[in-house]
Amino acid sequence: MATTKSRRWFLSSAAGASAVALAGCTGTGEEDEEPTTDSEDESPELEQTYEIWAADQGLNVIHIYEPAGDGEFEEIDTIDTGAEGGQVPHMVDFTTDYEYAAIACTAGSRVLVYRTEDRELVGNIETGPGSHFASFSPDNDYLTVDVIGENRIAKVEATLDEGQEGFEETEEIVIEDVEFQSADTDPICHQFDGNGRSIHTLGPSYHDAGVVVVDHDDFSIAQSFGDDELPANCGTVPHPTADKFYLTAGLPTPTDDDGEPIEGEEGVGDYYVLDTSGDEITISDQGSTEGIDAHGFWFTPDAEELWVLNRETNDGIILDPETDEKIGEIDAYGPETSEDSSERDSPDIMWASPDGEYIFVTLRGPNPQSGDPHAATGINPGFAVFDIESRERVETIIPSGDDDSDFHGIGVRPVGEWDGFTSPHY
Repeated sequence: MATTKSRRWFLSSAAGASAVALAGCTGTGEEDEEPTTDSEDESPELEQTYEIWAADQGLNVIHIYEPAGDGEFEEIDTIDTGAEGGQVPHMVDFTTDYEYAAIACTAGSRVLVYRTEDRELVGNIETGPGSHFASFSPDNDYLTVDVIGENRIAKVEATLDEGQEGFEETEEIVIEDVEFQSADTDPICHQFDGNGRSIHTLGPSYHDAGVVVVDHDDFSIAQSFGDDELPANCGTVPHPTADKFYLTAGLPTPTDDDGEPIEGEEGVGDYYVLDTSGDEITISDQGSTEGIDAHGFWFTPDAEELWVLNRETNDGIILDPETDEKIGEIDAYGPETSEDSSERDSPDIMWASPDGEYIFVTLRGPNPQSGDPHAATGINPGFAVFDIESRERVETIIPSGDDDSDFHGIGVRPVGEWDGFTSPHY
């Protein structure tokens, strides 16, 4: 199976490489070389910045922000996904060059694809009810979509020539032949490992959890893990450079018919580490997230820290990806904290800025469109901004202030040339 790691992990800096090459030519003493002018060797460069795409699935709007300096962020645009049938825009993913964004819309039964530079809608693909997450393949040739409502994984071929974009579903995997299959076991989220396989968590309940591994050479299930072995039902994220892959498993505190916690029963917050170096993927580690309902997580751009959050308890831990051991903790991702679930913020998904300065964490609103209400109900609908170095929240951005707002998916789009790598998608 071919390795497909490089472009997803690294954004190369052509300008930086040119500067190094020019520096190496100075002082050579070769008098026959004519000096070049700025007009001859410099091409226009985009400003080095980034955009934050935050999905309000309650109001069917994507809010787009950019840094405004001094830790401030300015809203520069919005996208009305509801106008295109995209009700409940749930997750955001980009092509490896960040020129296109895929928005999976669970209630809209579709995936919307936008050209990021001009926000033009170029694809409106009816993939089925509960279209939960869509990602581009590492070569950007197709989308892989987790469709909860039809218990299947869809493959959508993509043509990404500007002005001639096109999308067509060509293959599917209906999850029905795995040994542990139950009526409620559906594909939830996925990402690709460094060997071109996609790893999909199953659920949505922890009690229907599991994992399937898809071989994209023939688009078939290559491996499966049941909930007795690997009860992962939430996030998926590969290590940026090593043959490792991380999963989260979360269960809210069980409640009775009145929504009250059942005495003596507890929720779950776990993470798992997979070894993806061989032909067969194996489980190499498991740990606790030290909270309830483990959900979103993200690497810092230097890959030295993996931040993990617990949705119900509004807290989390930070792992060292070299040892997979805890090296820090976050007491509260959202500013409102309380032992009462109706009086605290509910964080969900996170993504890092390409300069390694911030991590952005979505916060659910008082009327969540997805997830267990006990865990997903929050106070401040928007996103929190954390300083990575200090691990402190420096801003909470609430775009609309509407009680129907419910922020879930978030993505960060680098603009211009960046050295190094940005965090992998999930």
